[in-house]
Amino acid sequence: MGIIFLKQGLSESFVKINYHIHTTFSDGSSRMSDYCEAAVRKGFEEIAFTDHLTVFPDGSSSFGSLDRLRLENYVKEARMVCEKYGDRLTVRLGLEVDYIPGNEKFLEGMLGSYDFDFLIGSVHFVGGICIDSPRHRMLMEKEIGKNGFNKFYSAYMRLVGKAVETGLFNVVGHIDIVRIWGFTPSNGFLEEKNVLRLVKQHAMCIEVSSRGLRQPVNSIYPSQRIMRKASELEIPLTVGTDAHSVEEIDYAYDSLINYVKAFGYNSIAAISKRRIICKGIRLC
Repeated sequence: MGIIFLKQGLSESFVKINYHIHTTFSDGSSRMSDYCEAAVRKGFEEIAFTDHLTVFPDGSSSFGSLDRLRLENYVKEARMVCEKYGDRLTVRLGLEVDYIPGNEKFLEGMLGSYDFDFLIGSVHFVGGICIDSPRHRMLMEKEIGKNGFNKFYSAYMRLVGKAVETGLFNVVGHIDIVRIWGFTPSNGFLEEKNVLRLVKQHAMCIEVSSRGLRQPVNSIYPSQRIMRKASELEIPLTVGTDAHSVEEIDYAYDSLINYVKAFGYNSIAAISKRRIICKGIRLC
């Protein structure tokens, strides 16, 4: 995977993108065509469909995840809307894939047949606890009550590092979503730096997401601390709203871009066939 940086200039086309969108194929409430129509109306140049693929180490799929049959239909539908809207909107084919230790072989088997533009690697499970599930919130808070958030945060970050090391993914999704319920680590900087160095080593991107602004943590992912280190390492960024409905396709988009620019970034990553091209950014 190479990374190409385009110098900002008068002839450069600025992009407005959303690289994290869920449809009715997983846990979203809107269809692909609905998102495409909304994206065109709202001035997006590029969007990516990134429905969930959550495969457990025994090969079973989670509720709300694509399975083999739905994955096939998902790819076909994405190709159709790509062709239909191609003169007005660039549509990328992606997935948000859960990393769970032991599921690597199943992922390789399921993903190898498809020509994805990119894959987001995300960690949602820590020791059997689904960290962003309201049903598991009490379990997570109980664990944190016993051992403290720093320990839980470190365990989470180690899993993110392992996900990066698999080499399966192009983007790390909402890298510190473990803060979702309003927790803030007082430690963990070494684990963050290790993950970011691995991201740099594997020529990957990290995602900047406005999802946290509609969750109890009420902040953009990642934290300012992570953003400062990412900027120092010149790690490329993607941006997304983690939309689960058309109403969320541009959720807090200006805030998202202003946040990125505050850390010295004047480009974001567009990805095609696993090739990363960093392009200039603009506000809505």
